[in-house]
Amino acid sequence: MKYLLIIIFVWTSIGVHAQHEKKHVDHLVAKFTKSLEARNITNYMYMYEYCDGIIDVFRLSDGTSCSSKGTYYEVYVFWNEDNRSLVKKIDNCGIFFALPINNINILNYISTNIQELQELVKQYELEAPKNQVVKDISIHPCQTMFQFNVDDQSFGQTYNLFQLTTDASNKNINFDYNNNLKIVALENLLNEEIKSIESKFRREL
Repeated sequence: MKYLLIIIFVWTSIGVHAQHEKKHVDHLVAKFTKSLEARNITNYMYMYEYCDGIIDVFRLSDGTSCSSKGTYYEVYVFWNEDNRSLVKKIDNCGIFFALPINNINILNYISTNIQELQELVKQYELEAPKNQVVKDISIHPCQTMFQFNVDDQSFGQTYNLFQLTTDASNKNINFDYNNNLKIVALENLLNEEIKSIESKFRREL
């Protein structure tokens, strides 16, 4: 009991702590995309990136702390406005100021490849499944989810990053197919762009 009291004291002494789950993230994303539509911006897309069970804790500018509840979700919303391509980051603990994207017009890429982007990532499939055991997908918890609202079309897909891998002893016959999809190429482009500006993201107060 003494140790429990010490833990509680230390935890409360660092400030108020909030936990937010996916429902909260979904609410923030919906609220922001509605604000885009209120400005007559109907072409946009967003990407969720998350690894089930991964929890992150952040110290916020007001001195409080915040953590994900169960899983940490990062969401990136992309749109065009005032002749610029912009991105806004949203996570379990709130929203960030929008940043310009310098290297690529994301929505133009999507419009050009809108049909190909609807091609689905295939499951990890063994070359010779008999008497072989593929690694359990549950040990590959990371997933990417896309939602597109472009050119009066709305569609999306979710895939496990395990589906993009292969293994010498458990060859994935869909490895080349999956990694040549436009949706996977788009994820790679977005991740490169995000990586180049990640340090510039600042939380809104």
